[in-house]
Amino acid sequence: MTKTVPDAIAPYFSQLAYVVRDLQAAEAWFEQTLGVPSTFRMENVTFGADCSYRGRPYDAAVHISLGYLGETQIELIQPVRGESIYTEFLEQKGPGLHHLGFDVPDFAASLDALRESGLEVVAQGRMGPGNEFAYLDCEGHGTSLIEILGFDEAMHGFMNQLKQKSAEAARK
Repeated sequence: MTKTVPDAIAPYFSQLAYVVRDLQAAEAWFEQTLGVPSTFRMENVTFGADCSYRGRPYDAAVHISLGYLGETQIELIQPVRGESIYTEFLEQKGPGLHHLGFDVPDFAASLDALRESGLEVVAQGRMGPGNEFAYLDCEGHGTSLIEILGFDEAMHGFMNQLKQKSAEAARK
């Protein structure tokens, strides 16, 4: 039986992601204003052969910063090279809320449910073995993109460590 979209993703909301022009300034603002400490930063993250953007392979790089506001991950993304869904967003809208993320237990079923509901995949790929992502376009419905994430146990463990580190930093 095919899952409905709410069944496939709603219980698994986990992330708000913002595209920014200046990662350091955005980290400072989120920490000072909302109490979201950056607990993990990755620079020059590239998209490999297992990734596509608008149906074609792409060569782009971003800086990423992760922190937590309670149970919700806050992801800050600064594009630094190449065309991507992030540069497209900055060009069309400027910095701001880019997508809602859902860490789903059944990536394939969730992706099928979203496609069957009429949403178009605009980017997708793998982040190493056992970890997948897909961005779906919801603009026609007046909202941001949706990202679904299919993580393995090791990635879930890493994200839980970041959440704990962020909670400890917020208490200081």
